Amino acid sequence: MNKLFSHSCTYLLLIALFQKQASAQSTMFRGAPDHNYAVNAKVATPFDELAWKFDAGAPVRSTVANFNSAIFFGSSKGIFYSLNKLTGKVNWAFNAGMAINSSAALHNGNVFFSDNRQTLYSLNAATGKLNFKTALGQSKSYEWAFDYYYSSPAVVNDQIFIGSKDGCIYDVNEISGQVKWKFKTGGIVRSSPAVAGGVLYAGDTDGSLFAIDTHNGRQLWRFLTVGHGLKNEDFGYDRRAIIASPVVTGDKVIVGGRDGFLYAVDKTSGKELWRMDHKISWVISTVAVKGDIVVTGTSDGRFVQAIDLATGKQLWKFHTHSTVWSSPVIDGDKVYVGSQEGVLFCLDLKTGSKINGFQAGDIIFSSPVVAGSLLYFGCDDGYLYALKPGAPGYKTPQTAKKYVFWDSEPRYFRFGTDIKIKQYLFENGYTVLDKEKLVGFLKQNDSPVNSVIVFATNFFPPEITDGTDHSLLRNYLNGGGKVVVTNINPVLFKFDPKDKSLSLRSYFFADSVLSIKYGPDDLRSYKGSQPAFPTKTGMEWGLPGFWVAPLSLPANQVDIVLGKDENGLASAWVKKFNPAPGSGFVQIWVNEHNTDLTSITRVAEYELQ
Repeated sequence: MNKLFSHSCTYLLLIALFQKQASAQSTMFRGAPDHNYAVNAKVATPFDELAWKFDAGAPVRSTVANFNSAIFFGSSKGIFYSLNKLTGKVNWAFNAGMAINSSAALHNGNVFFSDNRQTLYSLNAATGKLNFKTALGQSKSYEWAFDYYYSSPAVVNDQIFIGSKDGCIYDVNEISGQVKWKFKTGGIVRSSPAVAGGVLYAGDTDGSLFAIDTHNGRQLWRFLTVGHGLKNEDFGYDRRAIIASPVVTGDKVIVGGRDGFLYAVDKTSGKELWRMDHKISWVISTVAVKGDIVVTGTSDGRFVQAIDLATGKQLWKFHTHSTVWSSPVIDGDKVYVGSQEGVLFCLDLKTGSKINGFQAGDIIFSSPVVAGSLLYFGCDDGYLYALKPGAPGYKTPQTAKKYVFWDSEPRYFRFGTDIKIKQYLFENGYTVLDKEKLVGFLKQNDSPVNSVIVFATNFFPPEITDGTDHSLLRNYLNGGGKVVVTNINPVLFKFDPKDKSLSLRSYFFADSVLSIKYGPDDLRSYKGSQPAFPTKTGMEWGLPGFWVAPLSLPANQVDIVLGKDENGLASAWVKKFNPAPGSGFVQIWVNEHNTDLTSITRVAEYELQ
């Protein structure tokens, strides 16, 4: 058989197989038309380690849609992608020419999304070939808008339901792209329609929640939020709009508004069942529901909250350091949600306590999606992230005292990496210490057991070392404390107190303070920058797959070897000064261009309670 003919047949067979499988089911924003999205990946450990990331070259604010072996999403550059969900390799890309903040829906082998120009596209999901595009009216200006979220399509049978900036909700035929009906609201529509039982539910920027008959586009009821009766000019910011997408669960429709309330409305009558007051803080997240638990994020209130579905009473609240507009997803007994501090949080569904977090490079506006063995989310740093389950055994300590030292000068790190480390640790519950606070902490009489200090700035103030094994630093270690350094061991340096320039370097300082012998007091002890890899113990502690670093030591100089260089010397290690669990002096290495800082918290918190 001709090879070209054989390859063509194989390609066509794959397309046919994809389309046959795709015709059997659909997927869209929040999983299904009612937006009642919860999964059970049956993964024991959290998704908190990077599997791969794809450089989209622009912020990714749309939420991933996944089907079989592919994931689909758009970027702010106007490129719509299909990627292999396991590897992140591009299957195809389609240039819409305008930012895409709408999330995609798949049905019958086709993928649907809109761009910020408010054009609805239908592409062949296997090839990326355009089926049709339909204009969704003339966009209206909305001066109070934050143009982060646009309505995403819900597909039911042969109907595509989507809201538009022209102030209408559309029903579009999924085969022809022809508009069957459109419903005019009082504002523009950013909310993504939820559909259940032949009824469509969506909000508008006028503070109205509508129930619409999907067959003919007729209004069944209209619920007016508190925001509908407010004037934005009285506040200087939007307190009217519904940007969140409704969720239909049981007899209720759950939706939040910029008036600062989360509402439960009877889906049949449109009567309010309960409301939760967020004290003016916007509720933009689309809620996640499992059983009797409703989970949402909030804006300036800076928290993630769980509410009893039946009563509207708060079950728990997890405080963040920034706003939470990303919509949460419930996976088994875990909640994943992104934040504007760039952390994807993993919380316990029952208690709200933090299990873990993954630090991305910028704000997370998109919502996480769990699909099989990976979790996906987009980020304003221009990447689409895929996370895999982390190493088993990691548990965030609840009672440990956690600190990070940071000083603006001197700074061994370049590219602001020390600032990133400080901010990351602060957002993960670490108290920031400057020089005065560090010295004060080390002088106190409290037991240092079950505490840790991470040095984001690679600098030991002379007040804590003074060149002896009776220094404040050594006394802290002797008492059972833990110190983590993330680059060149600061004990080697002395700095001029006036301009904080490096005035002296001695490898012998390590011996006098930490009882470590690097070798002769010259460049032979530096040993050059060597590739290094974690040991089995290092992997248990959470070290990354490799790093490059100098200053390796013979294994007999330390107590625990966490990583070895290619010459078999200890590159990452622990020197114990007290038998207390989790104590000791810990040397690890953070790449100056690294955005994944989760290894720092894993190592710092290992064995702490």
